[in-house]
Amino acid sequence: MIYQEKTVSPTQFYNWKNYRCAYEVDNPSQSTPEGIPLLLIHPIGVGLSRQFWQRFSSEWYKQGRRNPIYNPDLLGCGESDMPHVAYTPSDWAEQLQQFLKTVVQKPVVLVAQGALFPVAIELVQKEPNLIAGLVLAGPPAWAVITKKTPEWQDKVIWNLLDSPFGNTFYRYARGEKFLRDFSTSQLFDSADAVD
Repeated sequence: MIYQEKTVSPTQFYNWKNYRCAYEVDNPSQSTPEGIPLLLIHPIGVGLSRQFWQRFSSEWYKQGRRNPIYNPDLLGCGESDMPHVAYTPSDWAEQLQQFLKTVVQKPVVLVAQGALFPVAIELVQKEPNLIAGLVLAGPPAWAVITKKTPEWQDKVIWNLLDSPFGNTFYRYARGEKFLRDFSTSQLFDSADAVD
């Protein structure tokens, strides 16, 4: 096994619909990048961003792989702008479509985590010539993806979360203790896997 470290570009930005969107590019540090680039789509949720993929990228290069890795922050996450709107899979797919066309400019293997499966599918439909492959890591159950909630219910939830109560909850939920406890009890099999 060839062990390689990675180099990570400083945070870079591109624009989509007048929003500033952040990303970084990872490459193997000891060799020239080669192969089809990976485009990583992080899961969404309180406190999640492109940082979710740090361990994956490190392990990828430790295995001797040399593909460049493009790691964007979705709108509303990480260092990207956080406009006060409800996001849809179509919004994020359009954001990533702009990223592919203006930054990457070549086909990628798209890696989507969790409930971002619909974003990946929309992106494949929008830009089939720029998607060389698709990896769905831990997609949600089919019923979760296909179940439609009534529009009024979505509005009630959005309005609740867009209130002083929602603001207080988000500030609490962004804390390291909450994120670690939630990840340990709900997302990972072992506390040692939470970083």
